[in-house]
Amino acid sequence: MGLRMAVATEDFGHPLRQAIRLAAQNPVQGLRLNARSEVKASEFTETGLRQLRHYVAEHQMQVAGLYYPSRHALADPQSLDQRLDGIRATLGLIRRLGTSELLLRIGRIPDPARVEPESAEGTPDNADVDSLRNPFSFAPSAAAFNAKQPSEAQQFHLLCEILNDLANEANHQGAVLQLILSSYESSRIQALLSAVTKGPVGLVFDSATCVMSGRSPVSVFREWYSHVGYVRLRDARKDVDGGGIEVAYGEGAVDWTELPAVLTEAESQAWVCVERTGGDQRAEDVLHAVRSMKAMLPGI
Repeated sequence: MGLRMAVATEDFGHPLRQAIRLAAQNPVQGLRLNARSEVKASEFTETGLRQLRHYVAEHQMQVAGLYYPSRHALADPQSLDQRLDGIRATLGLIRRLGTSELLLRIGRIPDPARVEPESAEGTPDNADVDSLRNPFSFAPSAAAFNAKQPSEAQQFHLLCEILNDLANEANHQGAVLQLILSSYESSRIQALLSAVTKGPVGLVFDSATCVMSGRSPVSVFREWYSHVGYVRLRDARKDVDGGGIEVAYGEGAVDWTELPAVLTEAESQAWVCVERTGGDQRAEDVLHAVRSMKAMLPGI
């Protein structure tokens, strides 16, 4: 069975209708839409949603999931209520657009085994506090600065609570949460999947994230393929500082001979979205990547 391939409309740098026309120039079956910049729940009426779905179908494609991006990790306290309200509103669009996937950035998975409180980032230690060097100083002591943050175990528990609530609601709306990870730490992923029980969730496999976190995309996919519900195909290079950067298809460390073959062999029903989130010619890079993979694997 061939891969269900998609592209992301936001990679085409135009308003939605024009982006759909440009995306249709790619030999793919689906379009991934952005639920914050392109399809906002507060701005689309029932009629507007039907027209959008019909317009996508006119171009011989279907909606291949909604992506709800956020500046902060899913459970970050900053703007948490606003973030969750936006996600819940977006869940109401999923089935009406003929799809089932909602992609969410959850950020780094906290370590459930770390129960000690975290020190606030950037707080001084005793050596930095003037009152300890100068007994006549009126500077506060280090203890006044060192407010404790929730432990990683507490942060993990909060993340699981949020995901269980959202997964339960998604299940009632005919949607599935697809979790975008910042790294692929096996023990933490397994702990998270075991703790989220109120509704189905899937993992988003991202080849660029694998490279940037020092993992082999092929080995990561083979480890987690039974849980992968969505695939983002991007290329990347790891840099000397331990991070990485996304690059155009073929210019990074992803093995584009082996990875598409492994995806095909898995016979997954997940959408495979070819993306380019940076660079000066994103649309051209996406088209080149799609055509190159189809040339290597004519059956997709």
